[in-house]
Amino acid sequence: MSSKSHALHPYRSSSFMEWLYAWAAPKWALNPTMQAVRNGFLLCLPLVVAGALAVLCNNLPLPVYQEAMLTLFGPDWKSGLFALIWQGSFGLLSLPMVIGISHNLVLVHNQENPLSPVSPVTASVVALGGFLVLLPPENMTGYLGVQGLFVGILASLTAIWLFLRLVAVKALQMQIYSEGIALAPQAFASLIAGLITLFVFAVIGLGFRAAFGLSIQEAVRELVLLPFRFDVFRNMLGSGIAYVLVTHVCWFFGLHGTNVLDPLTRDIFEAATQANLAALAQGLPPPHIITKSFLDIFVFMGGAGTSICLLLAIFIASRNHGSRRMAKISIAPGLFNINEIVLFGLPVILNPVFLLPFLLVPLMLTLVSFLAIRLGFVPLPMEALEWTTPPILGGMLATHSVAGSVLQIFNLVLGTFIYLPFVKISDRIKAERQKVAQQKLLEIACNNTVGPSGKKCLDRDDEVGSLARILAHELELAMEAGEGLYLEYQPQVDGRTSRVIGTEALVRWRHPVFGPIPAPIIIAISEDGEFIRHLGLWVLNEACAERARWHEAGLAANFKTSVNLSARQLDDESLPEKVAQCRNAYHLSTPMIGIEVTESVALDPDAMHNQILNHLHDLGFAISIDDFGMGHSSLVYLKYFPVNVLKIDKVLSKDVATSKISAEVIATIVELCRALKIKVVAEFVENQEQVDCLQTLGCHLFQGYFYSPPLKGDDMLSYAMRMNATADMAELGQNAKTN
Repeated sequence: MSSKSHALHPYRSSSFMEWLYAWAAPKWALNPTMQAVRNGFLLCLPLVVAGALAVLCNNLPLPVYQEAMLTLFGPDWKSGLFALIWQGSFGLLSLPMVIGISHNLVLVHNQENPLSPVSPVTASVVALGGFLVLLPPENMTGYLGVQGLFVGILASLTAIWLFLRLVAVKALQMQIYSEGIALAPQAFASLIAGLITLFVFAVIGLGFRAAFGLSIQEAVRELVLLPFRFDVFRNMLGSGIAYVLVTHVCWFFGLHGTNVLDPLTRDIFEAATQANLAALAQGLPPPHIITKSFLDIFVFMGGAGTSICLLLAIFIASRNHGSRRMAKISIAPGLFNINEIVLFGLPVILNPVFLLPFLLVPLMLTLVSFLAIRLGFVPLPMEALEWTTPPILGGMLATHSVAGSVLQIFNLVLGTFIYLPFVKISDRIKAERQKVAQQKLLEIACNNTVGPSGKKCLDRDDEVGSLARILAHELELAMEAGEGLYLEYQPQVDGRTSRVIGTEALVRWRHPVFGPIPAPIIIAISEDGEFIRHLGLWVLNEACAERARWHEAGLAANFKTSVNLSARQLDDESLPEKVAQCRNAYHLSTPMIGIEVTESVALDPDAMHNQILNHLHDLGFAISIDDFGMGHSSLVYLKYFPVNVLKIDKVLSKDVATSKISAEVIATIVELCRALKIKVVAEFVENQEQVDCLQTLGCHLFQGYFYSPPLKGDDMLSYAMRMNATADMAELGQNAKTN
């Protein structure tokens, strides 16, 4: 990878790992189909968690617990409450998975084709119908759960692919409108496409059964069992390796490998256990090492993929907040060898990053454990334990030896070590995905366009919307806790004297996971989340408190701190009184605090906005209009609103030295403001050439990095005192020369 790529990603690793990252990143982080599948898994996470807890409650390996449940609820207690929860979660998991994947695939399509959207609900219903017609009539319920997940994923992808192409054919669209029914046009437009899709799936299902004598689900099961028909897998070591490998390949592609291979478990590995017991009864050495107990105790620790090792690797190496939180949720059931939460939630299923370690770890542990027992270091596990028995404890109980626990510990360390680099790669991919989503969110936040619901980002159904909702929730928590939020101040300088005349208070938020969040995103999610008033008052209070400290430190009374108010805040009738109360609480004089209107929606001269701004002006607050010259800002504002300062939009000021049009627009604004006795401030001033050109056009007040970036409160005070002291000295020197 290039040096630039290394600068973006904190982890450097071997060339193989770099190749793996380059291969997996586009397939997982950036591929829309894979994202849709991943989101489908996440949508089913509540069911997965409920099902996992139900399994744990039914199989908790504590004799006291089992006896208590038997006493309280009778011999059939395991078919009661927890069995019903399992039935409504894992027992039907394929259905919500089909709906979730289909829904997300259509959302991706709608984002890419905003002018021809398709109803996600209609498409999901069609995909679900396509999946159902593929089920074998004699055993439909048997493939509604995890058993049918692989075919469900394929059915979702295929059905949506076909449905979207049929919907795009105008000849198949029925244009029917019904008053009062908003979804009627979309539903009828896709009616024929849905019928054709279901018909195609029905033909495929019937044709497959006619040709092969079994359903697609049954064919998948037979295909999985096929390797065990060959002689090479007849010996126990070969069977064990094949069993472990096939089980994990099944899991990776969404099949419950243990359930699919259940006949082999009984016929081969449970039979091996019985043969060992029979040999011991006759005083002979046990003939088989690899048994069901062997696999449960030494290989399937934490579930398929030795998932407890993955959880440990995440705790050790991951810096991704989401991954660590998922690991915390998964660790408790993982200790009892229940791992569906991490498989579906991280996810591991269909995640190319974890394919290699998910297969490699259990294979390595199978070989290591086989050799340890074969060489006599560890006794053969003969005790039949509940499969939910926690690691380390299980090794001792099954072998009646501390050596069994020692081998489990060694296996856990080895498996964790193998997972570590892949966890780091997963972090890199997630960081890249978050970076892309955050950049898109910033673009949306800077755009004045809102959706049908009046929101910019919180109502989006894609990853950008998900990120926005996370940030909105955590921003509210940050305001309540007073953590992560702070203000910076960017000086406003008079270019003629180099005197600092004021500053703009800028809200900042350092998120514990995503780092610094740009101000436009903070404003956009606050407005969408309807807590912009709370945030605005917090900013005002902090700015007034800081201005009071500056006043005590000797900063001149005519130095003005401008505080931004969103146009959404101007809908609050009580805003002027709240602003005045905050100023008065810190005993600030009128010139010390100004109001700067930051727009995300146009101000309405005929509504409450006019009344609020006039009231603020009457209370002595100077009113500034931000980003004038572009966007919503217009000359109408100068007619209706009490404007004291206009801040020229960055689009004009940044290229004033190179764009004749920008220079002419600024000259017109300056001349108009001079006639109306309105001050003009140019923002985003970054070089001397801009300063010279703007001064030539009559603009002398500047804000930008040429003079200073935004500063913390103490640094702002030091900068202003130093600059103004220098200006005073220069003025005294000039007066002395004149006299």
